[in-house]
Amino acid sequence: MSTACRRSGVSLLLPFLFACAATPRLDETSAPDLGKRAVGRHGAVTSAHPLASDAGLAMLQGGGNAIDAAVATAFAIGVVEPEMSGVGGGGAMLAWHQSTGTADYLDFYSSQPVERWRGVRADSTVPLRIAAVPGNVAGLLAAHERFGRLPRAQVLAPAILLAERGFPLYPVLAEFITRDTARLGRDSIARRTYWRNGRVLELGDTLRNAALAEVLRQIAADGRDGFYKGATARALVARLAAGGHPATLEDLTAYEPQWKRPLCTTYRGRVVLSAPPPMGGLQFLNSLELLETGDLAALGLPTRSGEAFDLLASSMRVGILAHAGNDDPRWVTIPARGLVSSGFAAQWRDVVGRARAVDSLAARDARPFDGELPAACQALSPFPTAVGVVPAGGMAALAPATTRRARHEQAGPGRDAAPSLEDFAIHDSASGGETTHISVVDREGNAVSVTVTNSSAFGARAMAAGFWINDSGWWPRNASAIPATLPAQWRTRTTTIAPSMLLKDGRVDVVVGSPGGGRIAFAMAQAVAYSVDFDLDPLEALRMPRIYPALSRRVEVESGFEGEVLARARSMGYLPVPPAFGYARVYLIARRGGQWVAAADPRHDGQARAY
Repeated sequence: MSTACRRSGVSLLLPFLFACAATPRLDETSAPDLGKRAVGRHGAVTSAHPLASDAGLAMLQGGGNAIDAAVATAFAIGVVEPEMSGVGGGGAMLAWHQSTGTADYLDFYSSQPVERWRGVRADSTVPLRIAAVPGNVAGLLAAHERFGRLPRAQVLAPAILLAERGFPLYPVLAEFITRDTARLGRDSIARRTYWRNGRVLELGDTLRNAALAEVLRQIAADGRDGFYKGATARALVARLAAGGHPATLEDLTAYEPQWKRPLCTTYRGRVVLSAPPPMGGLQFLNSLELLETGDLAALGLPTRSGEAFDLLASSMRVGILAHAGNDDPRWVTIPARGLVSSGFAAQWRDVVGRARAVDSLAARDARPFDGELPAACQALSPFPTAVGVVPAGGMAALAPATTRRARHEQAGPGRDAAPSLEDFAIHDSASGGETTHISVVDREGNAVSVTVTNSSAFGARAMAAGFWINDSGWWPRNASAIPATLPAQWRTRTTTIAPSMLLKDGRVDVVVGSPGGGRIAFAMAQAVAYSVDFDLDPLEALRMPRIYPALSRRVEVESGFEGEVLARARSMGYLPVPPAFGYARVYLIARRGGQWVAAADPRHDGQARAY
């Protein structure tokens, strides 16, 4: 980064925002890295777009902390990557506070009150029917109010400027718009935003969104009331009602993000914190626990060793089952501690790393291990032992029906049902990763891992006041069967997002997260393995080819694995195939000596910043 950009700080961010983003970034060897890697002693940000990362860096340089930077980056990324997230979506945040040695987890995934669905016919062919009350604004502001240091208006300033002045349409966003032009064009607000003079915007055109800029100004001025009340709220409810959705203005004002305790386990001498139910931390941590039952480093890189390939594939394959029983813990008892415990992982040694890919996998009971907790996790007050209740009459009437995973999301861990490839395939939710992630660290050692999402690309493909409305909602298969007494008034559907971090010797060692639907846990586990087990540089860890197993013996394999390895994998019973479509992308920051090394996945347009 140029000297001018390094010294710009928040006071000079706005004039220099675009110039800084265009400056090539070099690593310590002076080899071009396209902004994918950044090194600094004081702080770092990595996200899916350089302008968003610039916004976060400006907060750090302007005296803000990791929360300020993460919130600024999240609002900015919602402007420049609108298909993936925005004020109409939701997400989750994991924060580490170095001064107190504590962690906090905030679930602000889009959710909805179940009561509203009495007598409403759910229809998955009408995207707005599966929208939910957006959680992004409430969650990001709640985190900023509790832990931020800079004024709210200062944190939102970069996002407002980007929406108002616009930015050049880059390849990924242009591709998403082009391939979905027919459906996006049905929305009148979208046509005003993404069309000029009768044609859809093309690569290099400037995308401006004055309506979104106004929404962001209202949020900056009035906080959450600027979104959940007033003109923006009325516009959102009216648009939902036009699509047959029963949400009301009262639902918007009643929405509250949930402060929870993170899941906790250990891996290779590190404490690992991740997202509790109904998020995807179960699969990520369970995969790491299973991976730790073998010595991956001794086996060699999975790209060169069939035995390492087997250990990696079998661990992550079994990990899928941990997520198959996931659900909102307000509604269903989830033995989350048991599912991420070393004792439960030990029960799978007969199928993990045995050089034999079994034909099918059946869930096993994690409840006996739910009281297990590593000593290193105890002081962090992690996610508690099993909570939640099963409603009278069971879950059948309340089963989510938005995906083929439905009947496995209603089946609790330990039941005999074994999901099949057709039911829980990686293809189910891996169409490109319609989500985004941000990792941040600051000079005090604080860290934030935050994932935000519209759920699908452009959410429900309907706009209100300049933003896309999510399609993240839960809805019952049979609305008439909703019981009179509800376990909880609100319900959040299961999601694979899993903002996470690793601690070593009481300090942050790795901050990691990923978008990518059903591939999120796989991508994160491999990034951590390459960073920790093989001590690869963060960017090199992200460059490594990945595999994506399924509950069947099928394994999708990115380019870069030696032919002999794939032949050995096939001899073990695996069925290696090229990826069908899409990919997950990881945003990772690691501590290396006295410096932070931030990396953005080379599979996407993101960039890292550090100072």
